[in-house]
Amino acid sequence: MDSKRNTPRFKRWYFAAILLVAVAGLAGYYLSQDSTTRVPGGQLTVQTVTNDQFYEYINLTGRVIPEETYYVDSKVAGNVGRIYAESGQQVRRGDTLLFISNADLELEVMQRESQLIEQLNAQRQTRLLLNQNDFTRRDQLVEVDYQLRLREKQFARSTVLLADSLIARSDFEPTENGFAYYAQRRDLLQQAYRADSSARRSQLRQIADAEVRLVRNLGRVRAILDRRYVLAAADGRLSDFTVRGGQAIATGERLGEIYRLERPILVAEVDEFHLDRIYPDQPGLLLFGDDTVELAVRKVYPAVENGRFRIEVMALGVPTKYGTGAREWTKGQSKRIRLLFGTPKPSVLLASGNFYGSTGGRWVYRLLPDGRAERTPIQLGRANPDYYEVLEGLSPGDRVITSAYDGFQEYETIIIN
Repeated sequence: MDSKRNTPRFKRWYFAAILLVAVAGLAGYYLSQDSTTRVPGGQLTVQTVTNDQFYEYINLTGRVIPEETYYVDSKVAGNVGRIYAESGQQVRRGDTLLFISNADLELEVMQRESQLIEQLNAQRQTRLLLNQNDFTRRDQLVEVDYQLRLREKQFARSTVLLADSLIARSDFEPTENGFAYYAQRRDLLQQAYRADSSARRSQLRQIADAEVRLVRNLGRVRAILDRRYVLAAADGRLSDFTVRGGQAIATGERLGEIYRLERPILVAEVDEFHLDRIYPDQPGLLLFGDDTVELAVRKVYPAVENGRFRIEVMALGVPTKYGTGAREWTKGQSKRIRLLFGTPKPSVLLASGNFYGSTGGRWVYRLLPDGRAERTPIQLGRANPDYYEVLEGLSPGDRVITSAYDGFQEYETIIIN
């Protein structure tokens, strides 16, 4: 007896299965083509994820200003006679910078000097007369004392002779009267001498004080001519000194300035976003290629203008040479400043780049060993101008495309040509 055959039905199912597999394969192929694209490698920037110390900072541009500035002003009016220094030159305290000629001033000084010398000579003449008067008084006292001693001895002898009735009373009286006269005259001269001596000492003190004042004034008058020489008030660099020969100068006119840059100050403007994070003594760095100078915030000016506020930063050490060539600090020069926040700590770091504008830091294209790059979710933490702190999604050694993703950011995978 023949069995029932079902071959046609089996073949239909077999062909249906093959068709379904083919459709699924084609769908997978086209889906894979829609999520993958090719990108020229020349337009990409690739950075390697590292593990290093991370610290927050902001980059600023500071303008050099001196810590100390001394102004150069004219003390007298006149015309520029001779110039001894030039703007930009290093000068020492007391160096002559300029000579100002003024014939009228010289004549006035000579006249005032002559008047003071006359007054000084008059004081000295008065002192001489007082000393001569004192000498005359003392000479008179010496003469009276001498005569009194003679009369005293004669009076003593005449007294004895009168007592013995050896002389008459009429012969004794002239001797007695002469002795009394010189005794009284000596008393009067002594009183006059004491009065003159007291007045003389007072006058001599006044004369001495007057002479001191006159000599001091004479020195000041003569020093007026020294003011024609404009001198450096301190060591430093001469700046804004632009006088010319024959130029008319007024009294008190500003001729230039001298500044010192042993410990220069840098003034920088900062975005108001950082106002609450900046404080005095906050550390920073001054960048010179591979060399750095430590900085500290000196002063914070909290007034905000046009969205920015001003700070002053002082260099803690100023090297005279950097790298292979000498560099000098110059007033008004711009320097790159790195202002630091917090303390460094070990972190996984990804170099900053334009990819952030395309992804908001939520994902990146991470390179695979076969030359492709796949979309990889990440989580970023703190950032500075050079690096992002990676919290999740990447490991040290991973290679990441950090350039902009414009034109291919919708693809899950890219193939780098």
